[in-house]
Amino acid sequence: MGSGGTVVMPAFTYPDTLIDAQERAPRPPDRAAGAASRIVFHPDLPVHAAIGPVAEAFRHVPGVLRSNHPSHSFCAWGRQARDVLSTQRDNNPLGPLKKLNVLQGQVLLLGAGLDAATVVHLAQEKVEAISYLRRRTAQRLNASGYAERVVLDNLPGCSAAFVRLENLLEPSKVRSVGLPSGVARKIPVRYLVRLAGALLERDPRALVCDQPECTTCAPLRADGDDTSEMPA
Repeated sequence: MGSGGTVVMPAFTYPDTLIDAQERAPRPPDRAAGAASRIVFHPDLPVHAAIGPVAEAFRHVPGVLRSNHPSHSFCAWGRQARDVLSTQRDNNPLGPLKKLNVLQGQVLLLGAGLDAATVVHLAQEKVEAISYLRRRTAQRLNASGYAERVVLDNLPGCSAAFVRLENLLEPSKVRSVGLPSGVARKIPVRYLVRLAGALLERDPRALVCDQPECTTCAPLRADGDDTSEMPA
C-alpha cells in the first residue's frame, strides 16, 4: 500500500453481539444457542469467525485502529485510517464504506466471491421499494466500564445474493491475480456500487436471497408475493 495508502477490513461481531440476531452466520461449536444476546462489545472482542481469519489477524497488526460500532465495526490502517473510521455512527454503520466510495477506493477479494463484497450494501441503502436495512439493539462497554444498551439503525443484512452481480462484471474493470487457492480480484468500489444500483433500479428485490433458511430475506420475499405493489 505504501505510506500514502489505507487498508480497511470488516471486524464484524454481529452474530455474537446483536440481541435477537437473525443472521445465519455459524456459531463456534462450544457456544450455546442464544449466547449472542449476552456478549457485550468492547474494542478487543475478536472478529467473528464467519468473517474470516484474515480480518482477525489484521486486527492485531501494530497501528491498526478499530471503530466502536457494537455489531459492524471496521479496522483500518494507513494514512486515512482515522478519517475513514470516524464516519461511522450507531445509525450510520456503512459510513466507512461511504468514505471509501468518495475516495475512489478498491475492493480486494482474496479468493472470495462477491457475497463478501460488503460495499454492495451501499446500493441497497438507496432502495425505496423495500427496506434492506434493519434496526437492532446490542450492548457496548462504555467509557466507565459498564455495559450499556444501544439502538442500532440501518444495519445491513444478508449478502448471499450479491453473487448475482458476477455475470454483470465487465472484465476490464476487474484486475485478477492467481492465488495458491482461488483468485485475488480488485474491483473499484464506485463501479461495484453503481453496478448493484443499476440492477436494483430494474428489480428492487434482485439482491434478496432465495435461501429458505434466511430469516433476514424471508420477509422481503413475502412482501414481493403481492405483485400489485411491485413498481412498474
